[in-house]
Amino acid sequence: MRTGDTVDIQASGITDVGLKREGNEDSFSTDLDHGLYIVADGMGGHLAGEVASRIAVEMINSSFQRWVTHHPPLEEIYGSQDPSLTVQGNYLSSSIRLANRVVYEMAREYEQYQGMGTTIAAIHVTPSLVIAANAGDSRIYLIRDGDIERLSRDHTIVSEQVEAGMMTPEEAETSPLKHVLTRNLGSSEDVDADIYEIEPANHDRYVLCSDGLTDLVSDREILEMTQTARDAEGLCRTFVETALRRGGHDNTTVITVFLSGLKKPREPAFRKIGGLFADAIIGVQRLLKKMRP
Repeated sequence: MRTGDTVDIQASGITDVGLKREGNEDSFSTDLDHGLYIVADGMGGHLAGEVASRIAVEMINSSFQRWVTHHPPLEEIYGSQDPSLTVQGNYLSSSIRLANRVVYEMAREYEQYQGMGTTIAAIHVTPSLVIAANAGDSRIYLIRDGDIERLSRDHTIVSEQVEAGMMTPEEAETSPLKHVLTRNLGSSEDVDADIYEIEPANHDRYVLCSDGLTDLVSDREILEMTQTARDAEGLCRTFVETALRRGGHDNTTVITVFLSGLKKPREPAFRKIGGLFADAIIGVQRLLKKMRP
């Protein structure tokens, strides 16, 4: 439990190898001191995915912590800056770019790491702002006022086909291309994460997870389990135990973050948004909600 000036933060994380895999290529970190929470799902040859995810988490943590502590000008951080984001948003985005470059160069330099990469899902939590960032198909959810909202976008072939109207969501669920990524850390020299900046509200709950969970547990079930959970640690265990009961075919990693103690909710939920297609996606989501009977 971390108590800030105007918000109490309860956070927990867990990872499980599952029932089918020999090793665990997922990594995660929960840094309550800096309010930074990260889930990474690695991929590659023998041990390469584990290396990619671990390096990415460590690099993002170290660079972000250094920048938020010393506050360097944006011109001095790694990569280009996004004027639509806050300083902290640019720090997180740049930390992910730097981690990508390190993973990419290692994959080029060492034969045993060729083809390795990792997804990233991260949030930075403060009393006045929550910054969410992702690259790949690890997800970030916000549960607020009885509803669930994705603060991440799946960077996969089928997700892009669904967005383009070339495939239905039902077809996407059974597509053999379901897990083919169009964006991740390590596959190219440069990468841009999708960044969402939102204002927190009292009793917000956030869930970050690898696809080991979302392959087996629906968004509706995530909402229901999160609403009934008493604490962050118990919710993490519930998620992993559910995935294991349903086959546990992949590594499963989950971080949950509970907010409380805010004096009043802050609206609107989405204050600033950076990232390709983000405005369109959120607009469609809100329209669909209004159309529901």
